[in-house]
Amino acid sequence: MRKTIIAMLLALAAFPAVAATEHPCLLLTRSGVSTIKASLGTVPMFDASVAELLSNADAALGREVCVPVPKDGGGGYTHEKHKLNYFDMYNCGVAWQLTGKKEYALKVKEILMAYAELYPTLGYHGLGLSGTPGRLFWQTLNESVWLVHTSQAYDCIWDTLTKKERKYLETTLFRPYADFVMNGTEDNRANQRMFNTLNNHATWANTAVGMIAMVMGDRELLEKALYGTDLSGERGFIRQLDVLISPDGYFNEGAYYQRYAIWPFVMFAQCLDHNRPDLGIFSYRDGIILKAVDTLLQMAYDGVFMRFNDALEKGYTAQELISAVDIAYNADKADKQLLSVARDYQHKVVVTDAGYAVAKAIRDGEAEPLKLRSCVLRDGGDGTRGAVAVLRPAREDLDAAILFKATSHGLSHGHYDRLNFAYYDSGNEVVTDYGASRFLNIEAKYKGHYTRENKTYAQSTIAHNTLVADCRNQFGGKMAVAEESHPEITGSALGGSVQMVSAREDKAYPGIVMERFLFYAEVPFLQYPLIMDLLRATSDSPHTYDYPVHYNGHMISLSVPYTRAMDTMHALGTSDGYQHLWVEAEAAGGRGKTTYTWLTGRKMYSLSTATTPSTKVFLARTGAADPDFNLRSEPMYLIRESSAGNHLFASCLETHGKYDIDIEQSDNLESSCTAVEILENDPGCISVFFGFAGDKALTLTVWPAGEKVLYEINYDN
Repeated sequence: MRKTIIAMLLALAAFPAVAATEHPCLLLTRSGVSTIKASLGTVPMFDASVAELLSNADAALGREVCVPVPKDGGGGYTHEKHKLNYFDMYNCGVAWQLTGKKEYALKVKEILMAYAELYPTLGYHGLGLSGTPGRLFWQTLNESVWLVHTSQAYDCIWDTLTKKERKYLETTLFRPYADFVMNGTEDNRANQRMFNTLNNHATWANTAVGMIAMVMGDRELLEKALYGTDLSGERGFIRQLDVLISPDGYFNEGAYYQRYAIWPFVMFAQCLDHNRPDLGIFSYRDGIILKAVDTLLQMAYDGVFMRFNDALEKGYTAQELISAVDIAYNADKADKQLLSVARDYQHKVVVTDAGYAVAKAIRDGEAEPLKLRSCVLRDGGDGTRGAVAVLRPAREDLDAAILFKATSHGLSHGHYDRLNFAYYDSGNEVVTDYGASRFLNIEAKYKGHYTRENKTYAQSTIAHNTLVADCRNQFGGKMAVAEESHPEITGSALGGSVQMVSAREDKAYPGIVMERFLFYAEVPFLQYPLIMDLLRATSDSPHTYDYPVHYNGHMISLSVPYTRAMDTMHALGTSDGYQHLWVEAEAAGGRGKTTYTWLTGRKMYSLSTATTPSTKVFLARTGAADPDFNLRSEPMYLIRESSAGNHLFASCLETHGKYDIDIEQSDNLESSCTAVEILENDPGCISVFFGFAGDKALTLTVWPAGEKVLYEINYDN
């Protein structure tokens, strides 16, 4: 990697920082504009996207210019107004390029001049919610997003401005703005630390400074965006490509923030491809940026990104993905699957050179179906920090997916959920991950920020489907400790009738080794593939072990008698997320096994687990210790084993039945699992017997020792 950086630095000495001598030169180019204008009216999807942009630009023309003194957080008036302003400038800038109507360019100029007057008067934003506060916005991250959009608007109207006007805007607004994003102020260098760190905030900052540098033709500024403020190559955009994205294209903060970070990654890359083709940015690290786009598409179910770490419900239709798909296809036109994502999910493109290429190829019938696959996506720049796995059925008539998370922590947006899993089926999230406790840009909810419950519940271990020891968070709930280690993927088998993934974690709890073996198998005597889950804890001292399963749906039955909370409820615990769970029912486990069945959509799901009468069972729901109603009310099923040193939670999750309310028909609504028996649980061998109705059975045997996990399934039918 060091040789690569040196070569790039030498390339900078041989090539100008900005190869383009004409504007626009970023995502939209002069030659691209000529092609687009000549083709208007002939490419339906692109024409529709242009019409939408022009409509937005016309709306901007009707608005009075207003650049208010900032005071609000996300969702507040000033925050949203400054966002609207950069969208207005962007839309009008592109509209000017496509139509030649001067009123669009004049509107951009008018807004820019207003900001040039306001910006020198601003100190730090007064809200105080961020360690890196901005000036226009409560955090510098939003400052970067503003500059990314505004630099494109400035690029579009460059030729309409006089040299004096450009000098004024750059001296008064753009250079001070870029310097603030990059360096902060003399009395607060937090921004400089942020600009030179490695996370999505820095990605946005590097991109913002790099894009405005290309518009202004500032060689030194572009170098700092690429290689860090000290030009060492240990920081900056190129280093982020080395560290934050694994060889498989996985971004270390998880799918939701990969969705957010992919935007600056692909935009800056496209701008570099236009202005610094000598860098070969789309070929860097074996095409790592294009791999990241493909990986992001794979970490989705039904077009929605699988929720883990801090995450909300977003997917292929997010604005970031529209840009990513367009730019990725423009960089690699052999990847025709991207066209089906644009056609079938997004139904629009960005009005750029890349968006035109996508829309034209769709018009010409070049789209190929998106192929979602089972995959193990390594984490870490070198691919050694665990992985996230996705298992999908081999049968084409099934619509399901299993997510298994055994990655590094994921920086500040990570959760304490090593060896977590989720299950999706028939268009529904069945076994769920809570994601983030956040109301996006709703000011009444903690100024549009993550709510306090994000730390007290959403990030806690009990909020996930993994082992909890002694009712405490993994790593003591300390991010710095969690970041020091990572799980180990110990085995995987993908794509066949029996798929599996396994992992080991020995740092989450002192003195406890966690292992999980997750199988997804087509069983000849069952209606749908069976999930078999072996979650093992090994310790020399006794502990209380909880096995929580969060689900989406309605409770149907529990195979053991339970006591329902009828008049009052109490919390499951007092800290580490337990304080947020109302106990709705309690029970003792069944002798041999306990089965819990719930309804999601039009199917039944039954979890059968090996238990004894000393096992405790809880039905719980989020909402306790939540005075502001910030938490979503969601159910959970929990199995507890106390005073255990070594314990194996052996379970099978059966998908079965049909419940059709439209025609009032139901079928196969009861679980067919009759027994779950642990035959052997030794360091070198685990063997579990699963019995089913009709004298059917299978025995799963796993040999976890050695370099590779071995397994065998024997059927008795």
